[in-house]
Amino acid sequence: MLVVENISLSKGDRQIVHSANFNVSGNEIVCLLGPSGCGKTTLLRLISGLEDPDGGLINIDGVTVSSSERTLSPHKREVGFLFQDFALFPHLTVAENISFGLRGKTKKEIGACVKSFLEQIQMSDQAGKYPHQLSGGEQQRVALARARAPEPKLLLLDEPFSGLDSGLRKKLREETREVLRAAGTSAIIVTHDPEEAMALADRIILMKDGKIIQNGTPSEIYHQPANSFVAQFLHDINSIKGQVVGGRIKTGVGEFEGSQFADGSEVEVLVRPESIKIHPSKKTQYPLHVCDVRDTGNSRLYRLGIGNSEKPHSHIDVRHRGLGSFDAGDVISVEIDQKEVLVFEK
Repeated sequence: MLVVENISLSKGDRQIVHSANFNVSGNEIVCLLGPSGCGKTTLLRLISGLEDPDGGLINIDGVTVSSSERTLSPHKREVGFLFQDFALFPHLTVAENISFGLRGKTKKEIGACVKSFLEQIQMSDQAGKYPHQLSGGEQQRVALARARAPEPKLLLLDEPFSGLDSGLRKKLREETREVLRAAGTSAIIVTHDPEEAMALADRIILMKDGKIIQNGTPSEIYHQPANSFVAQFLHDINSIKGQVVGGRIKTGVGEFEGSQFADGSEVEVLVRPESIKIHPSKKTQYPLHVCDVRDTGNSRLYRLGIGNSEKPHSHIDVRHRGLGSFDAGDVISVEIDQKEVLVFEK
């Protein structure tokens, strides 16, 4: 459906997008994920034709829309674009906004199309309202309907839920996924929110500094991160210094298998807070001091200091849902399953 080959863009001496390569299949929802300024919105604009690449090729549904030999204008690419601020026309009603992009249809056909989309977004009774009379969530629904109305081959959404409160954001992203699935629409959604990408995407493309760092399913990205950056960006995770000695990784919280690394190597051991089990113990080879306790409702989050010191310089966070509670100043030990550990060479 979409093929992106070696797409690059520089502005001055800054490389905004560097040799991007990926495909999007029919009916697939892909999330471009990454920190602010990593190039994901620029990549979306390159696909839509709002920016011209320095080199590479973009092909949409078998048609080359960007290459060294030709560049197709945005309105000829059959691509829908939902902007971050929705960009609804303030002087047009809801129905008029949805019908704006419809061309080559009779008045009756346009009316039937608008009616259908109003029913899909559950706003049939608000067709005559203007954007300023709508809530943020309602504006988002209208913007999505307007982008889909011309039946684009590919739908591009730039941070579509960023301006909404957390409860509404979750509800609308679920609705959006259902609408895209029902319509069989291929879509690329830009977000900096890992939770949003995990909930929405069939596939996640994670970017950093203009480069694609990893491309995979949410499960692959989560369980098999390509490097430390991916693991730490996707989820809260502890980073613990370690050194390989005799095939074992020595750390301040215990030892782990490390035969795949050269003896003497310095490594980074990553483990998620919920993957660590707490045990009350004052006699342990690896004492940890409880430095802070936060109640998060269904669990407690403990900040534990590493090492035999009441004022430790390094810490780990542990999410504990079991029985028993510990207070600041307690000395405890932890158990970490080797299968829950990610290790990367420094």
